[in-house]
Amino acid sequence: MIESAAIRYFREVTEAGSIKQAAAALRIAPSAISRQVQAIEEELSVKLFDRGARGMVLTDAGRLLYRYAVDNRSQLDGIRAKVQEFETMRRGQIKFATVEGMLSNFLSNFLIGLSRDYPGISVSTTVMGSRAVAEMVGRNEVDLGLVFGRAPRRDLIELARMRQSLCLIVSPRHPLADRRSCAVKELAGLRTVMPDPSFGIRQEIDRACANAKVRLEICSETNSLAFAQMMASRTDLATFLPRDTAMPAIEAGRLVAVPLRDKRLEATQVTLVRLASRNMSPSCRMVADLLVARMKARMD
Repeated sequence: MIESAAIRYFREVTEAGSIKQAAAALRIAPSAISRQVQAIEEELSVKLFDRGARGMVLTDAGRLLYRYAVDNRSQLDGIRAKVQEFETMRRGQIKFATVEGMLSNFLSNFLIGLSRDYPGISVSTTVMGSRAVAEMVGRNEVDLGLVFGRAPRRDLIELARMRQSLCLIVSPRHPLADRRSCAVKELAGLRTVMPDPSFGIRQEIDRACANAKVRLEICSETNSLAFAQMMASRTDLATFLPRDTAMPAIEAGRLVAVPLRDKRLEATQVTLVRLASRNMSPSCRMVADLLVARMKARMD
């Protein structure tokens, strides 16, 4: 045990009122307790008890040592609780719901690091549109959710936000691939493969085009951002995604991200949310804190 036997025996004698009763409570020989108490008195060169007909009564020095013994026990209990919680934090199951755009690069890298550093934590991940993610979090079916834009429900708490500016995504052969940036009004008639209206990305692009009085030529519509990227890389169709979402294909030279000059599209973001009424487990709280730190680091 972390607490010394001598201090523990001394505390028990004080609370029991006699060595005999303390020995009975501890289930050890009275002589063992007597030797430990005597050893403390010899080490401190003080008398800890006045021994009388009513039992053993603390001296002034004994009362001072007893306060230390009680405080020491309280501190040890606190340390023990924190150590046990730390061990609990390293084990458990976390349920994520996320928009697809976060899975291809940012969240996948985070989860790879998490599995390496905390092998006792298992993670299940569900991919769906922003509205569906918010609904799953709101129904208490998952621990954490990543939505595109702000939290769409009042019962959700926003833990962190991370900017994910929307870009024009095209193949290196596309006529716009060499542009340093594009304004939305320059995209009139652009042939596109678009995420379907359930995606926050699509909703933002539709608003931006309506404000600029621009009409895109939607040649294909999909509920898969991976499919949209594949089509953009193999054809003359363009799509719209955060650069981070398309980063693996960009680094491989299959796609190019062209920034869009539009205040709203430059300010788009993803938000980490949880249900306000949900009690998070220690492991979930730790994972949430790690993810918040990673998102904030990306904003710096």
